[in-house]
Amino acid sequence: MPERIWEAVTSDTLEQRVRKWTPPDPDHRGNFEWCARDIQTYGQEYFVFPSGYFGLYERAYGMVSIPALFENVLLAPKMVSELLDKITHYKVEMAKRFVKMDFAPAGHVGDDLGTQVGPFVPPQVYRDLLQPQYKKLFKVYKDAGWHMMMHSCGCITSFLPELIDIGLDYIEPVQPCMDLPLIKREYGKYLTFQGGIDTQKLLPFGTPQEVRQGAAEVIRLLGKGGGHVIAPSQEVMKDVPLQNIVALLETIVAERATAHGL
Repeated sequence: MPERIWEAVTSDTLEQRVRKWTPPDPDHRGNFEWCARDIQTYGQEYFVFPSGYFGLYERAYGMVSIPALFENVLLAPKMVSELLDKITHYKVEMAKRFVKMDFAPAGHVGDDLGTQVGPFVPPQVYRDLLQPQYKKLFKVYKDAGWHMMMHSCGCITSFLPELIDIGLDYIEPVQPCMDLPLIKREYGKYLTFQGGIDTQKLLPFGTPQEVRQGAAEVIRLLGKGGGHVIAPSQEVMKDVPLQNIVALLETIVAERATAHGL
């Protein structure tokens, strides 16, 4: 085990471990081989972008645990800020290398900031600790002329204005708990929305006719004037009957044909 990693994991306190931890080398041999492979294999046919899932604050709680991160937001905010700084620095360096590659021009970050009823973190914590970090990362892609995409589960409607301010262009997935008519009305001229078709009630428990109706309503709402990538609000799980998947796909085909006058 490299000495710097051994020092970090054997330190007495979390604060000492954070201080001693050094992020990986973004130029480690082989880091970008998979990128080049996927761009060459799929780039001519598909929209290929560098995945940013398990982004900044998820990476932080993945390293120290959710309870430890949230406790120390209150007890040791400087330590949490130091950890986020290190993670963000690594992500920024990776982004600088991504924009030199032949991806579709879109950066991406993924952090689940929402629950079903609202933000996962208090607004002040978001503004003090997370927004400045996202701004650094977004800036790399925006300065390169790329679009900025973000993944977040849950209801993050209250964070959308601030994310738009630092350059967000695309949010995925949007869920019914976000109040779809509101986000389309207030933010549709700034954002492209992916998702919206309910996977918690409609797809698993609705009838095929209810799926057709519900999916069509979402597509027409979020797609009005453009700016909607048709998709479920989360991945389709095993509890969704096959006939409802068929109904969803048929509705997507029909709505697309109507939209294009086919």
